[in-house]
Amino acid sequence: MNAPIRSYCRFGLIWTVISAGFVGCTTTTQPENKPAELEPKFTGLVIEQGPTSLGAEPRNHPITCLILHHTAGSLPSSLEILQGKDPKHKVGVHYVVTDEPKPRVIRMVPEHMAAYHAGKSAWGKLNGLNQHSIGIEIINYDGNVYPYSEAQADIIFALCQEIIRHHDIKPWNVIGHSDVSVGRKVDPGSKFPWAKLASLGIGAWPLPNEVADNLKSKRNLSPSHLRGLLSAYGYFLEPGEAGLKLGVEAFQRHFRPAKVDGLIDTETVVILEALLRRYQSKAYREARFTP
Repeated sequence: MNAPIRSYCRFGLIWTVISAGFVGCTTTTQPENKPAELEPKFTGLVIEQGPTSLGAEPRNHPITCLILHHTAGSLPSSLEILQGKDPKHKVGVHYVVTDEPKPRVIRMVPEHMAAYHAGKSAWGKLNGLNQHSIGIEIINYDGNVYPYSEAQADIIFALCQEIIRHHDIKPWNVIGHSDVSVGRKVDPGSKFPWAKLASLGIGAWPLPNEVADNLKSKRNLSPSHLRGLLSAYGYFLEPGEAGLKLGVEAFQRHFRPAKVDGLIDTETVVILEALLRRYQSKAYREARFTP
């Protein structure tokens, strides 16, 4: 699961408003911070130390992404698997959020280490997200079927908030496993509360009024146009019609969960264009990210 890391830029001027993708080009230099400085100082949130995971390695790249997963298993079985003892399936993760009436956060890998949670993955200009990300596993048998509890959503918010603040992770880089492993993974699923978390400042979401207004206008629904937009936002798509359909499904699972069918329609295009306008605009980036 620990795929080789390499840097590449795979899209250019695909849409007139887009001059570059959201994730900056990678470097081969190690982070300047010392290990202890990479660890967030959580306030008001108890982090329990869980079993040590063998599914990790030294971190050689800056942390720019936060990736959320569902476990597809119970807490005991998930903790066993995530210890990475199986040499054929050496996985690991930084944090586990339990599904108990009062959910807990369990740390398995320190943030200064890269955990083997993303596997074969790509996002924007990054390939192999383990080295570039923090991973959170949430106990849920299938996030496309079973909703996440309000208590889970609250503790996920608190956990993500501190990680994002500490590492200055941009909204569009708070993503699901299905976003970075298109067609291979479907977690954290269509039931994950992306919209609620975005309303609290965790992750990206289109402006509702803008989406509603643009649904009334005619959009370009060509496959080539949509492929360009998805690539510009960060999705890595395999060639051909099948690759595009899987990419559309991944996008819909995150941003249009009410209807995940992989079909190109006006609403999907409008949401995607709204995201690109919102987070790529000069006004937004100057207001939010100027030192």
